[in-house]
Amino acid sequence: MRALLSSEYVPFGSQYYRAPSPPPSEWEKDLSAFARLGFNTVKFWVQWRWNNPREGKFYFDDIDRLMDIAQANRLRVMLNTIVDVAPVWIYQKYPDASMVTLDGRRIGPQVQPHRQIGGLGCCFNHAPAMEQLFEFLRTTVRRYKDHPALEMWNVASEPELTSSMAEMRLYAENADKMGDMLCYCGRCQELFRNWLAEKYHSVDALNLSWNRNYGSFGDAEVPRTRNSYNDMVDWRMFFVYTLGQNVRRRFEVARSEDGGKHPLMCHHVFIQGFPVTSTASDPWNVGQYGDLHAITQMDDPMMCDVLRSCAKGRPVMSAEMLMMFGYTLDLPKPIGANDVRRYVFNGVAAGLKGSIFWQYRPETLAREAPAWGLTRLDGSSTPWLESYAEVNRVIQKNAALLLAAQPRKAEIAILYSPENQIFGWAATGNEKNVTDALLGTHKALYERNFSIDFIHPREFAGDILSSYKVVYIPFPYFLSERICAALEAWVRDGGVLIGESYFAGWHVEMGRHHTTVPGYGLHRVFQARQLNASPPDAGGSVGIIMTSDLPHIRRGTRVVGAMVKESFVSEGAEIWGTFETGEPAVTCGRYGKGYGMLIGTYVGMPFYRNGIQSNGDLIASLVEAKAVIPRPVVVGEEKVRVDVLTGPDGRVFLIARNLEQAPVDCSFHVPGLRPGTLVEQFGRGSLVLTPAERGAAARIMFQPGEVKVYCE
Repeated sequence: MRALLSSEYVPFGSQYYRAPSPPPSEWEKDLSAFARLGFNTVKFWVQWRWNNPREGKFYFDDIDRLMDIAQANRLRVMLNTIVDVAPVWIYQKYPDASMVTLDGRRIGPQVQPHRQIGGLGCCFNHAPAMEQLFEFLRTTVRRYKDHPALEMWNVASEPELTSSMAEMRLYAENADKMGDMLCYCGRCQELFRNWLAEKYHSVDALNLSWNRNYGSFGDAEVPRTRNSYNDMVDWRMFFVYTLGQNVRRRFEVARSEDGGKHPLMCHHVFIQGFPVTSTASDPWNVGQYGDLHAITQMDDPMMCDVLRSCAKGRPVMSAEMLMMFGYTLDLPKPIGANDVRRYVFNGVAAGLKGSIFWQYRPETLAREAPAWGLTRLDGSSTPWLESYAEVNRVIQKNAALLLAAQPRKAEIAILYSPENQIFGWAATGNEKNVTDALLGTHKALYERNFSIDFIHPREFAGDILSSYKVVYIPFPYFLSERICAALEAWVRDGGVLIGESYFAGWHVEMGRHHTTVPGYGLHRVFQARQLNASPPDAGGSVGIIMTSDLPHIRRGTRVVGAMVKESFVSEGAEIWGTFETGEPAVTCGRYGKGYGMLIGTYVGMPFYRNGIQSNGDLIASLVEAKAVIPRPVVVGEEKVRVDVLTGPDGRVFLIARNLEQAPVDCSFHVPGLRPGTLVEQFGRGSLVLTPAERGAAARIMFQPGEVKVYCE
């Protein structure tokens, strides 16, 4: 196989062609200008509906010409094979190919703003239609595998169950929309029962989990409400499996035809955009098959950490960088140089090795017009295009270092569990509650310069926990016996476990609530158990008063919780905070060589939604209360993020970002950093690193939101 990424350049450029836009008359002019700006990678879409308009008939004139123009301009091409737009003839040949909603509607074929040619809605479990899909993919790869402009294949572009139909995702945010849940066709129901048989092996095991008395797997009813949990979790996880199998087959077909000449890639959408309950998009599931993995990048650093975590050492990049998103008369605000730098260098800091902007020209079709572009509508330059080109010049100047350099190893992990996400939706009617708990926890730690990984339930089959000093589990209601046993052993050996309210409250294997919470015997690890649980106080909040001084928070500080007020009885744990009514609310117990800490409410969620500073202080305090985590330390209260990438030869690339929309004069200390002088990459200045305890210190003056980068 060709090397996954060249050691000579960082893939950097933009999406260009999504048929039928831009028009052919603009291609040579645009791609010539694109190359003159210094970009090296361009992305074209090959679409099932557009390029396979009749059964057995293929139209590739557009892609043939674009590939040749790219080659003439010495551009490298990422080909996106877009397979969620089924051709007209598929629906004519297979009238039952459409997915079916809970309320009985066939939803395909349909159009969406970003799938203007239509065709959405084909069921992943319609085997004959899927074989036609794979034949299209096979034909495409065979045609372009030897073209000299081809650099990589993106064979799984934003894979998800709802096939980019935004309306079909609403029920994950609003339980009243559950009628849109997919897919209730007869094929999916039958295959679901087969999947249950493979998972549970015996109907007795299924009955134990679901609390039913079925006589056979054929009796199993497909869930139609969110009023019980294990059946609904299984139903939605069946589609995670379905999507994963479809993606796996795409990679098998493409790899067989390409013969290992080019790397194959999947790129996923962040869990905030594609909730697993409605879309079946689990990054660890769809990202396991490729040679490299990527994301649709939005303005949140957590998505870059999720990407790196699920890729497990494979190269990662941004396949679609969304900075100019908008719709007709809902237009994007112009972006500045620091906006461009923030997006790109958030990714670089997390270990991403390439950036593809969405997109070069603004959209001219459907409801996404006239937004999304680096250029103006007529293709002329913009200030943000010039800023993006300037960032590219800095990236390419340091390409050898950036391709080899790695960020600081994370010693903190946050658990992402798709089953827990689904449970949270079923329990509350809105999956954003669990997602916001994750986002808030990550944000609190990110703003304080911690390095953070995410771990997944499938990784507990290995030795994933040994890599971390601290594991933080927001909204930890649905945790299996296997996960909890691994956590118990890890804490006993010295780990620090932090969890929010109702830790392992649901007995997953028996489909019922634990009578002692934390469940699975983890009350012994935490040295505390639930005493009482009640709703928030009048006004909808839960107040906690800290009774101990911790690293980032002091006695008497008020923290605000959400959704539940769970008080504890200590069975040896220290009490670090109480509810305003006096009951224990934050505890720390010693177990073996490690510690278990409990919070009797949800604090990450309100921190993300409302920015309550004391909540972030508590999260960071619990992480550092019993663990030593090396990290850059900012002097004072300024929110400044400092990341250092280190190459194999010891050279460093330092990225500093002002997280505040105000000027900041900031001093900071970075452990492990050598004293010396770093050169500013977007100016003529330098950064003097003076000796400090076990590292180096420096001072930077920032403008509001400014991003600065330095290199030796």
